[in-house]
Amino acid sequence: MPTAPLTLRALYIYPIKSAGGVSLQHAGIGPRGLNHDRRWMVVDAAGRPVTQREFPAMRLIAVALADSGLMVSAPGMPALTVPWQPQGERRAVDMWGTALGGVTVSAQATAWVSAYLGGGFDLVFLPDEVQRWQPADRPYSSLLSFVDGNPFHLITEASLAAFNGHLSRPVGNAEFRPNLVVGGGEAYAEDFWRRIRIGSAGADSVAFEVVESCARCVILNVQPDGTRGAETLRTLARIRRHGKAAIFGQHLVQDAPYAGRTGQLRVGDAVTVTGVGETVNPVYV
Repeated sequence: MPTAPLTLRALYIYPIKSAGGVSLQHAGIGPRGLNHDRRWMVVDAAGRPVTQREFPAMRLIAVALADSGLMVSAPGMPALTVPWQPQGERRAVDMWGTALGGVTVSAQATAWVSAYLGGGFDLVFLPDEVQRWQPADRPYSSLLSFVDGNPFHLITEASLAAFNGHLSRPVGNAEFRPNLVVGGGEAYAEDFWRRIRIGSAGADSVAFEVVESCARCVILNVQPDGTRGAETLRTLARIRRHGKAAIFGQHLVQDAPYAGRTGQLRVGDAVTVTGVGETVNPVYV
């Protein structure tokens, strides 16, 4: 039986790193990836990222987009409004050993995240003028937000369905935190994709290089109720081991000069694979 054509089935951004995602029907692209994706982050007193690895209850932080900025909520907490361009004090951020300059969102946001997580934390914003580039040892140079290492992350529905066949409790897109979800095709074919194009051929399409398989961590075990299980990552490590990593999904960069990294993506866009390789995409650690 022929496989269904590839299409973009879902789009997500995660404005606050490690908090809930926002499902979109269309999204603009800027130099750092999808607009507003991971431009805010919770940090500890030393300026280090705070994520679901340490605080699985962060999954229950819900984020919505409004004209004035982000609308943030969580169980037992009052609503919090976060402006698009915070004007708080500058503070140092230690992004996995790289020193960056961030902006504290507000005293209210500091109090909110500290109360919810139970400690001394800040919510910080990455200003436009702060440049954070991929490490020099990566073969693809890209400007980054507060992502771990790449501006776009893709999974496929076929691979998710195949993986769920090994689990007693099926998981959804939310566990994998993708930006792009592709429908159609065969399970795990994306391991070998090297280049893709989203949209009709021509000026309105967006070309990507597929640069790295996604090595999964304990965040994969965080369940919808904000607690941590064990089955999901354990199963993935058993059936999807690549070297030392358990892999699922692929990381991408836009295949365009830095100044040309713009565009629009829409749910329903055609996805075309324009380059494939004979080996699984690498994992950079």
